[in-house]
Parts: sequence; structure tokens; C-alpha cells
Amino acid sequence: MGKVIEFKSREVKREELVTQKLVKMADEIDQVLLRHLSDKDIDPRELVGVLSHRLGTLMNHLEEKAELYYVCQKVMKKQAQLD
Repeated sequence: MGKVIEFKSREVKREELVTQKLVKMADEIDQVLLRHLSDKDIDPRELVGVLSHRLGTLMNHLEEKAELYYVCQKVMKKQAQLD
């Protein structure tokens, strides 16, 4: 009998699962934002404020605040096409 060769380690499988979950969560956040962006009563700047507040609350529970802030700043600049 031949030996079954596992091509992906458990860690790789776990990372793929986590990635799938994060993509799903990002898509859900996008749906909420796009729905509210189409609401004429809500200023997009107010949505930015809400998201900033939520991100700050999330980061408050983490130890690597300074490093994560730097990463968030770089991502936001790139996404907003400021650089």
C-alpha cells in the first residue's frame, strides 16, 4: 500500500481558513458601508468617524498599538490615494 502524502500542513490549512473568514468579514463590512453611503442623510465623513472610533476601540484591546497604528496609517494613505 502507498503512503498518503499530505501536501498542506495543518498551519497552512488554518491560515487559508482564517483568510477566507477575514475576506467574508471584509465583504460584509463593505456591504454595510455601501448601503449607508447611498443614504443621502449620512455624510461620508461621518462614516469615516464611526469607523475610526470602532478601529480605535478594537486597537485599545491590543498590545501592539504603535505598530498597528503605523500599518493602519500606511494602508489608509494608500487606499485614499494620498501618496
